[in-house]
Amino acid sequence: MKLIKEIKSKNGILHFRRWALFQSTFFSIYIHGIYKEDTDLHLHNHPWNILTIILKGTYIEELEKDLNIRRIYNISYRKRTDYHKIEDMISEKVYSLAFVFGKRNEKWGYLVDGKHITHTEYRKQKNNI
Repeated sequence: MKLIKEIKSKNGILHFRRWALFQSTFFSIYIHGIYKEDTDLHLHNHPWNILTIILKGTYIEELEKDLNIRRIYNISYRKRTDYHKIEDMISEKVYSLAFVFGKRNEKWGYLVDGKHITHTEYRKQKNNI
């Protein structure tokens, strides 16, 4: 298992880690470690379709139309066009098995006032505030 991504806040607080179990051009399998809720105000989508299974822990996920409690053995499928965010961590840590597939969309981003803003533009705007 190889650590391939780590997200920390500007203050060095660990939010997320991704380990690769398997990677190919067609699909990949990852372990996600989630340590902190999303601090961005807006929902985001992902560059690919994703199916996740919670292996340990619980969190509350905000979707476009409702809230969802994700707990151990919960299975979730999100298309790359679906928006969500981790609203609140119930457990200190959450681990999930993630299967990602489909053409990678580099224009993934955030839903702001009903409009899609790419992740790069969102970060530029956020950092200028």
